[in-house]
Amino acid sequence: MKPTTRLIALVWLVVGASIWWTALQGGLAPLSLRFFATIQLLGGIFLLMRLTIGWVFLITMSVFVMVTGLFALLSVPFMPAEMLQRTPRLLGLDPRWTLALTAALGALIGRLCWLGLRNDPPSNWGE
Repeated sequence: MKPTTRLIALVWLVVGASIWWTALQGGLAPLSLRFFATIQLLGGIFLLMRLTIGWVFLITMSVFVMVTGLFALLSVPFMPAEMLQRTPRLLGLDPRWTLALTAALGALIGRLCWLGLRNDPPSNWGE
């Protein structure tokens, strides 16, 4: 297993753990978000244990994040004003730019994770 695959597993493990931590502290975390956080946690743990199911979970999550990031990026210009009112102003940017940059970052991270996992399938781990 390549070091980048272990790093990807750790990243997904941290993302899933932070979502669950937020949910347990009373933060906004709908059932679907907790479900995906559980998949991220299990995928990270299983991948670090060199189980194929962890690779399957995380490559699936990577594709999901990449595609939803692209759809979110396409929908930013059509966001209603009510949705933009609660968007934080990071670095003094307009809320639409904040949403667009967040969506683009999600798509990029998903793509990089997918490429890393695709280039290190479980069949190569014995080498």
